[in-house]
Amino acid sequence: MNNLEKLKKIGFEHVGSWSICDNKLDPNLICAQNEKNVLYCFVIGNKIKYIGKTTQELKKRLYSYINPGPTQHTNINNNKKIVEELKVGKIIKILALTKTKPIMYKGIALNIAAGLEDNLIQLVKPEWNFLSK
Repeated sequence: MNNLEKLKKIGFEHVGSWSICDNKLDPNLICAQNEKNVLYCFVIGNKIKYIGKTTQELKKRLYSYINPGPTQHTNINNNKKIVEELKVGKIIKILALTKTKPIMYKGIALNIAAGLEDNLIQLVKPEWNFLSK
């Protein structure tokens, strides 16, 4: 089983694809726009390029890749990589894990996205996660 199949097995689903429209990046989200506490990834072919998480709405998090601030190095690097890949005709899918059951630990709710992110990055080793390290 490859890494993409592993992510799909734990519940990652296709939620959109990056494109360039009027010289601006667009995530073309087909669902999960307003979901919070989301673990997401960018995929080219069967290769996972980046894994990230957000506590805010997914659409807001992805917007920060479209218009990164001057100190947001991860967002700047990912913006550049997304644009480069799209310009050579690659399709960049956005997958997300949104449907998680609440888990409690001694009365404290756990954020599944936060709990899985580091372990999945260690397992998959997506190249874009290591651009600014």
